[in-house]
Amino acid sequence: MTDILELRQVSHGYNGSTVLQVPHLAVQQGAIVGLAGPNGSGKTTLLRLMSFLEKCRAGEICFRGQPAEPFSDRVRFRVSFLTQEPYLLKRSVFDNVAYGLKLRGEKNGLAKKVSAALDLVGLHQSFAGRPWFALSGGEAQRVALAARLALQPECLLLDEPTAGVDMSSAEKIRQAIFMAQREWGTTLVVSSHNRTWLHSICDRLIFLYNGTILPGGLENVLFGPWEALPDGRNAKRLADGQLILLPVPPRASASFFIRPEDIIIRAAGMTDGPENRLTGVINGIFLATLPGQVRVEVLCADHLFEVAVAEELLRQSGWLPGQRVTLQFSVNAVTAIAG
Repeated sequence: MTDILELRQVSHGYNGSTVLQVPHLAVQQGAIVGLAGPNGSGKTTLLRLMSFLEKCRAGEICFRGQPAEPFSDRVRFRVSFLTQEPYLLKRSVFDNVAYGLKLRGEKNGLAKKVSAALDLVGLHQSFAGRPWFALSGGEAQRVALAARLALQPECLLLDEPTAGVDMSSAEKIRQAIFMAQREWGTTLVVSSHNRTWLHSICDRLIFLYNGTILPGGLENVLFGPWEALPDGRNAKRLADGQLILLPVPPRASASFFIRPEDIIIRAAGMTDGPENRLTGVINGIFLATLPGQVRVEVLCADHLFEVAVAEELLRQSGWLPGQRVTLQFSVNAVTAIAG
């Protein structure tokens, strides 16, 4: 598959502060890519740059292999962005959904196109006559999404599309995303704090923390305080006293992470293997974005870890939620990411 979006050595910030650093990121055409991360991690900034609404401070962003500038004809109407807070014109639903089509110069068949777009997000055509102020939060979000879908964009970016909406609206939005990918080959990049919902739609998940892309799950980020041990080593102490040995003496502001692929899950009580050995309880087992893998979440004291496990190994082990297990990983697998 070819890449529709590519970021090369991108850095961006505001008021002299850097909030995003992406050495390289490529999004394949027709993929559904999820963005996950805490507030302030850089998700919205990344989406705005990828939507060509802002120019990055350094580096370049390419659309279909060629560098593109914000609001240029190269990306206009081909790349669309839905903000977390849906902005609607103070007009009817029809006028909101038809607005982009009119800007694009389309005059014929507007009623049919608006009706079709509303249907995609689960709203009856009778909604077309409603004024903007008569919509609930979930309805407003779906109208805003319908306005983007009406354009049939090549790339659609969504910032927290299910925030503040009910379960029914979230499901309608999920179905609309699948339809756009299936029927038009639209590439989608979607951010959400709802990890379960995000896992249900994405081919690939990207994790952001402090403006940096992590090659693993956010559950595996370790925050201070750090503890100096009598033997000169440093560690993170969990609430029950278990220790995670760290590779270097950390700065107070540093954070660390462990890739899910670098954690071994074994039967409880195993004492051989890498230096870090933690006892925990399986909290949940979920499908992974990679074929042949599952995600196993393990709660060790007050910290939740995500482990990448082959489906075959899971079947052989018979692990189930509630079972006690041992997690093992080397000190070298603990990597500094901030500070």
